[in-house]
Parts: sequence; structure tokens; C-alpha cells
Amino acid sequence: MRARESRALTVTRVVLLAAALATRAAAQAPRPLLPIDFTRSWEHRALGKPVRARRALDDSAGLASWRMTGTGRLSIAPVPALGGERALRVDMQLFTGPPAPTRNRLPAVTLSRALGGEDWRDYDRLSLWVRAEATGFPTVPLQIVLHNDGEEKVPDRYGREGIHYVTLVGDGAWRQVVWGIDPLARDRVTTLEIGYWANKMLAAPEDRVAFEIARVELQRVDADHHTGWAPAPGTIAFSHTGYDANGAKTALASGLASRDFEVLRVDDSALGTVALRGTVDDVRTRLGAFQRLDFSALRAPGTYVLRAGDVTTRPFRVGPDPWTRTVWEVLNFFYAERCGFPVPGVHGVDHVDWFATHGAERVTMSGGWHDAGDLSQGVINTGEATYSMFALAERLRTSGGDPALVARLLEEARWGLEWTLRVRFDGGWRVAFGSHNLWTNGVVGDADDRTVEAKNNPNANYIAAAAEALAARVLRADDPTLAARSLRTAVDDWEAAIRGVESAATRHTPAFAATRMELASIGATASLELYRATGERRYADTAASLARTIVASQQTRPVGRELPLAGFFYTGPDRDTLFHQFHRGNDQAPIVALASLAETLRDHPDRPAWLAAVARWADYEKRIAATTSPWDVLPAYVYRLRDTVEVPDSGALHLATRASYRAQVLAGLSLGDDWYLRAFPVWFARRGNYGVLLSQAKGLAAASRLRGDSAGLDLARRQAQWIVGRNPFAQSTLYGEGYDWAQQYSVSSGDFVGALPVGMQSRGDSDLPYWPSQNMYVYKEVWVHPASRWLWLMADLLGGPR
Repeated sequence: MRARESRALTVTRVVLLAAALATRAAAQAPRPLLPIDFTRSWEHRALGKPVRARRALDDSAGLASWRMTGTGRLSIAPVPALGGERALRVDMQLFTGPPAPTRNRLPAVTLSRALGGEDWRDYDRLSLWVRAEATGFPTVPLQIVLHNDGEEKVPDRYGREGIHYVTLVGDGAWRQVVWGIDPLARDRVTTLEIGYWANKMLAAPEDRVAFEIARVELQRVDADHHTGWAPAPGTIAFSHTGYDANGAKTALASGLASRDFEVLRVDDSALGTVALRGTVDDVRTRLGAFQRLDFSALRAPGTYVLRAGDVTTRPFRVGPDPWTRTVWEVLNFFYAERCGFPVPGVHGVDHVDWFATHGAERVTMSGGWHDAGDLSQGVINTGEATYSMFALAERLRTSGGDPALVARLLEEARWGLEWTLRVRFDGGWRVAFGSHNLWTNGVVGDADDRTVEAKNNPNANYIAAAAEALAARVLRADDPTLAARSLRTAVDDWEAAIRGVESAATRHTPAFAATRMELASIGATASLELYRATGERRYADTAASLARTIVASQQTRPVGRELPLAGFFYTGPDRDTLFHQFHRGNDQAPIVALASLAETLRDHPDRPAWLAAVARWADYEKRIAATTSPWDVLPAYVYRLRDTVEVPDSGALHLATRASYRAQVLAGLSLGDDWYLRAFPVWFARRGNYGVLLSQAKGLAAASRLRGDSAGLDLARRQAQWIVGRNPFAQSTLYGEGYDWAQQYSVSSGDFVGALPVGMQSRGDSDLPYWPSQNMYVYKEVWVHPASRWLWLMADLLGGPR
């Protein structure tokens, strides 16, 4: 009886909380999401390519060769497709009571077509037409898998190559889907699979999903460039967003016939005017032969194109603030990723039946932002995003930036702050990260409820404290009540972090644990934020004390005989383990902390050591960037072959092997004396480097602003330019920005302007850039982590001179 009463009381409280969340969400004026201009996408360009040869895999008789397994019904579509063709139709079986009888309890189907070892090497693209119908689901993601059983197996050992996701809108319209299979081994293709899984364990009675497939064929087209440092012949790689008026401006190409180029103004007021003429320079570096178009002398704000012979780029901007538009776009992505908020056209107030727990206590996780292509959440990502938004808002407000943009940043930052203040338990117990991959029905007590146990993680508490203390300072004049609450919570979180670091019971919390150097870095930043918010000296003293750990963790003497390098970091003062990351990035942490200390505590006796460490690291980054000339993209890390022993050769760590570690290190640039430098991290199944790259760019920008180093700021800008088109594939990877951006792995919520993927990867064990058209996690998965780092970088690129 008491248990039933307790459950009833819990349900009542959750219902009331859901109503409160809905009311709070409704209090914010809903805004439409930014529209997606499909004509600027990679898919639009790909569909316009001439098809030079084709071979049908299915005709009317061939449909019988498909087999289906799973929770659905396969049939021939009752209405002919595409002018009379027959189509396969799958009607999904959804579950409203007991979950599906599958391993993960989600409805799922797989269509399979046996191919008997066919040779597909004469073709480089798979094409099919798909029509999806859906009610109650934001998207219908189909998974297409190619199996090859030749000498090279597909999918690969990591389960990444040979798998392509297509996210469809369930509006019933026919759409052509193409997948460039040129990078894949396809000499003995045994099976083609098409699958779907519905990420609702318990559907509403009115929910439904069906899809139809027709006209499956192989095609030969001019395949896209996907591997290597040189652009495709006849292609100019430029920053699609544009260039800072007073900064360096270069574009790179290969195979241009013309030895001269022009910069044409395409504003309405000066259409077709030649603004500058230049020479196409031949450049040869260790990465190969390139052509460079340098138009740094162009300073006049406007919209331009580059033209070299018969090759003309699409328009780009030159001006004092070309990056402002990307901030609006990334904020659009965060708005679309809101949890516990009715996002127009995506979902209503969601996940009120997902709980953070600590003993007998629990609180709903609804709120903040969904983390990625799935629906995960946690204070590491939400706290970092909140901090980045407040930092950018403060910098813009101080430098006289657009008041509308400042207001928009503060609105989104408040959304993350509210979750950070609410989802916590006394004593420093928080959810650093909670995995989640399905839409729940909002009913407490049934099969799709989820819980995640809070941990006492000093890293999470430091991140929360930093965001809350910064928010308290930024909001003090506009919202003193919220600012005071935020500051009180920041003090509690900071004290919990200090206790946690000193306690053996919490030091090794596994969820998003930080190395000793990282923990000292974020701890110093949190302490400084509290010092700025309160003026209490104890926080400044703690920050200075933690900085000694940071400084002691740096390599100060050059290593490597052929390219001596110093300035990189180890995981702690013992300096026995190099600091490496391969997915998320926190490279900015020591530099931001030391630069902030040098700015804030100008009379401190340790200030020369802080400045020296910052300068050493910034010079290291500038020096290693020269090894990727003419792109000047920041390499990942230095490595040692002898560190192979750190890699467990047992299938753990995302299928890592010592042999692969060794092969990847040897593929890097030899520095001599067993030291190597890689452009991309050593990694295994989980790849994508924007977290690392943008963290390095943020550190470099912070160091350069501190030092008044315009060349360092230009180098930081080039990292942003790499992401939006000035890369070997001449493709913007910020969704909706620039040109040729492609669909990303966002299977739960769909595609949104402003989304950033986990990032570019390397090919196999090589150190070569690799960006195939296939859409697969994690490298093409949307994450709030790189989006947060982008906003934080913009605080230095848009914030005016220091």
C-alpha cells in the first residue's frame, strides 16, 4: 500500500514538473528554425552529376529477391512508383504496451538482398529512390550496408566503412538517395542491406512509420575527391564564410590551367568589378604540390568570387566580422537540440520520464540540450556550452557587438544554466554524462523510463562552477535574482570539486574523468571565475596553486633531433604520459587558465612562469602548423613509438591494437629520437578531430590575444576556415553554412542549420585527410561539443582587439 502511494506521489510530482517545464518553455516566444537551402548542399550537387553508366539492381521481377527480418511487414506497394514502377513497401510494427521482442526492445527491420559476390568496381555510386511516411517521429533514418568479401572486407573491423545513414522526412514524397561508394572495396559484393530502427520503445496509438524503395541501381559518375591533401584538379578551396578584412586571405587549388586570377566583386552596386588581380603561385611542401591564390591585399568589405581562367568560385564575404553569421547558425542548432522544450516541427516537451538519481532522490533530466545524433545529456557538455555562450556574450557586449546577438546568446545560455542549476544533488553529485537514444512517452513508471546515477566527479563540478560563476557576473545587472542563485550554486560546486580532488572515493570517478593536468586547468578557470564574481582572495590563491601543476606538466626542453619541439603537455607533473585526445578535445584548458591568470593577477610572482608557458605552447603550435603548409591546419600531437605499451591489445579501447597504434605513429612525421608528429590523432573506431582542432584553435586564439600576436590570430582563423571550405575537399562541414555541406548523422532529431559533426578523420592507419560521402557515426555525427568550441573560439575572433 505504502509503495503504491509513494509511486502515485512520484507520478504526481513528475506530472506537475512536466507542466512546469512546459509552462516555462512556453514563456519563451517560439521561433522557427532557420530554413535549409537544399540548393547549396552536397546532395543537390551530387544529384546534378551526369550519369555515365548505370546498371539496375532491381526491376519488376527482381523485387522478390529481397528478404526482410524484424518487426514489420514487407509487401509490394499498392500504388506504382515513379511513373509506373513497382516498389517494395515496409510497414513497421510499433509497440504501445510491451516493448518490441528485439535485443534493444526497439522496433527494427532489415531488408537483405543476396548478390553472390558481384564485382561492382565499374561503378562508384549506389542510387535508390525512397518514400517515407511517418507520424510521431521527427525523422526516418535508413541504414544502408554494403558487404564485400574480397581481400579487403567491408564493413571494416571497426564497423564504420561500408555503412551509410540517410535521414528522411516522413512526408510521403519520393526522394533520390545516392551514396558514393568509390572509397570502398567492392570486388566481391555479397549482400546489400537496408535497415531501419524506430527510436521509440513505446509509441503513441496514432504513431506510424512506413517506407517504400524503388529503382535501386549502380551508377558511374565523376566520383568526389575523398582522400588526401591536394584538392581535386580544377577546384579552388576557399573559406565559404569569408575572410577578415584585415587578415590574410588565401585559397588553394590544383590543376588550374590559368597562371593568373582575379577577385571579382559581385555586390549589386559593383557587379562584376575586378577588385584585385594576382598570380597563381606554385607551392611544393612535404604534403605535395599545390597552387596558391593570395589576395590578402584586398581590404574593402564586400561580396566577391575568385576566378582563374574558366574556374570560378561561389561568392564569399570580406569584412570586419565575417564569422557573425555562423554564431547565429550555431545558436539555431542549440535551439533545435533543446530538451524539455517544444522545438517547432521536431518534438514537444520531452524526456520528463528520464531521471538523475542519487540514493532515494531523483530529478528529471528534461532540459538543457541533447548531446549528439542521439539524445544524451550531461553537465560536461551542457556546462561547457553554457560557459561558451556567456563568454561570447560578455566579449561582444564589452566590445560593442550587435545587441540582438548578445540578447540571443544570453537567452540560449540561460536555457543551459537553468538545467545546470537544477539537475544536481547536495554534496557535488551530478550527472557528468548520461547516455540516451530514444524518445520516451512521458509516462512515469512504464518500460521506457530511464535513469542515470549521479557521480561525484570533480571535473563536472568545476565545469558547472565555472559556468555558474561567469553567469552570475554577466547577469548581475539584468537578473540579480538569477545571478545570486547561480553564484551560490557555483560556490557549492567549487567546494565539492575541491573535496572531490582530495578524496580517494571520488578522484577516480569514471564518467568523463580528467587527467591531473586537465583537472588543474579547469579548476584554475573555475577558481578565477569565482574570484572575478566575488573578489574573495581564496579563489585567486587556489587558481595560482593549481597553475603550478599546469606549468609542471609542460615539456620545456626540445625533443626530436630533426624538428626539435617543446611546449606540449603531459597528463601530469610526473611527465611520464603524453597528453593525447582523439575525440573530445580539451587542449585549450591549460592555456586558457594560464592566460586568464596572467590577465587577472598581474602582480602575482608566478606571472612570468604563466606567460612563459603560454608563449612556449603558442610557439609550439605555430611551428607544427608549418608542417601542414600550405593549409596550416594544426596537427594533433607528438607521439612516441615506445608508448605502444599503453595500448591494450585486447579489443578494448574501441578495438585498439598495438599494431595499429604503431602503424599510425609511423605514418606521422618523424622528428627523430623516437618522436613523431601526426596531423590527426592516433585513433581506432571512434574518429573525428574537430573537438581537438577547435580546442587547439581556442587555446591559440586566447594566447595570441594575450600576447598581441596578429599572426597567431590569423592562424586560429585558418582553423575555422578549414571547417568551412578551405580544406582538400573544398566542402563546408558546418551544416547550412557556405556550400556543399552534406547530411550528417542526426538520426534522432534531423538536420539543422548550424550543426557541426565530430569532424574530419584520417584514412585507415594513414595520416591523410579522409572525408567520404558516406554518413556514419561518429565522425559525421552532430555533437554539441564542437559547436560549443566554435562559439568559444568566436569570443576571440569576434571580440575586438585586446
